[in-house]
Amino acid sequence: MSLGTVCVIGCSGFVGSHVTAKLLKRGYSVNGTLRDSKGSNAEWLRTNVSCKAISDNSLRLFSADVFDKESLRLAMADCTGIIVCAGSPVIAPETINLMVAVGKNTSEIAIESGIERAVYTSSTGSTNPPEGEPELKNEEIHWSDPIEQYDAGKFAAVGKTRMDRIVLESMKITEGSFRVCVINPSMIVGPAYQLEPVTSLIRFADIINGRRFKDRIPNSSNSIIDVRDLAELHINALENEDSRGRYFGVKRSWHWREILREIEIACPDYTMPNIDPAETPVMETQFDFSRQKSLGVSIRGIKDMFKDLIKELYRRNMI
Repeated sequence: MSLGTVCVIGCSGFVGSHVTAKLLKRGYSVNGTLRDSKGSNAEWLRTNVSCKAISDNSLRLFSADVFDKESLRLAMADCTGIIVCAGSPVIAPETINLMVAVGKNTSEIAIESGIERAVYTSSTGSTNPPEGEPELKNEEIHWSDPIEQYDAGKFAAVGKTRMDRIVLESMKITEGSFRVCVINPSMIVGPAYQLEPVTSLIRFADIINGRRFKDRIPNSSNSIIDVRDLAELHINALENEDSRGRYFGVKRSWHWREILREIEIACPDYTMPNIDPAETPVMETQFDFSRQKSLGVSIRGIKDMFKDLIKELYRRNMI
């Protein structure tokens, strides 16, 4: 028996497709939105994702635009919750208006439709305080400054910061009757349902193929999570009635020295650049994971993540 229907806004994206597949595996039906429900993305969703349903639950696809409230209303009809994974890979000022519309229009239509729970995919880009990196980053305390972000050209981060504020305020306005969770990831890796490679696959293929970081290791860190674990965080946040607010969606942060070393271990065709012995490596970002742990997801480590990442790159003949 189906557990009810969840609307996934942006079901054709990297995160959205995994969220959709895992919802179907758990027994939910899914109303999934994408720009064109009859386009090429709909084909692989029906072939590669809808087959994950376990009983009489199913995937229905809806053409929707986050600027068009009526298209969102149709997709959310008779749903018990929404998971919003909409976004844009384009880093441009227009991204800000898009993410504002994502936050404002989806939350408003959900409330009007009587939906009581929502989960949003955001970014750690909304958790970077202007005074600099804290000793221990906490998602409830630390916020980015949109003006500073805009001046630095970090338009996607501006949009995510504003979206976070909008959807969390919607929960306050309804005095908690509309429960909102926000998941904040950074770099997302793992296998993809899409026919075309997603951004992280392209970036790591460029590293292995010598088009990126060929001669020098960046003296910086990167926070990473496997897309399958990120999808679990979304769904557990939706299901847990005590969950609300922001949650980090990362395993941890690693220095690029360690990241490239793990790639070298996982991929026999890759040799990392030499480490500069005179360079002092920067400290990796430190996270407070107490809230994330409350969602009950066992998140795989870097060895398992990169083992599957390399396997996916070989499968696609990208390396």
